[in-house]
Amino acid sequence: MTCRCRTAEEHTACALDQAAQSARYREQADEARIRELQERSPNPDEYSVEDVEQVGLHLVMKVRYPGCARCDFERCKVMVFLGVDLKAVIRWRRIDPHFRSSVVQEHHPVPAGREAPSPAARFPASAAGWTDALEYARRKVGAR
Repeated sequence: MTCRCRTAEEHTACALDQAAQSARYREQADEARIRELQERSPNPDEYSVEDVEQVGLHLVMKVRYPGCARCDFERCKVMVFLGVDLKAVIRWRRIDPHFRSSVVQEHHPVPAGREAPSPAARFPASAAGWTDALEYARRKVGAR
């Protein structure tokens, strides 16, 4: 590309304008990607518990996320939570099915006890997935 600027000042202004335009383009692309990911991910604040079973100290849950249009298995997730009592679920207002590090959980704004911990395992919300989740939880009971 040939520069057609007549002065150094004009060249600098042109370069700054191009940089700003590139930054706006990247920002718009990032926002579009975030929207796409949000549409594909379940909203952890909107859920219904479809099934739950206590296995020793662990909990197996089937949770439906009605707003997740792209979730497989009828918008449901089967998750295993280790060291969780069934009574704790009553206080939960948020169940995020994604695996998270303890650092991410510490910086989340939901008050303690009001959010489910990160699941230890996740399985397809099919009959076989439910059976596999129960088996995983039973193995974890024997491991302690």
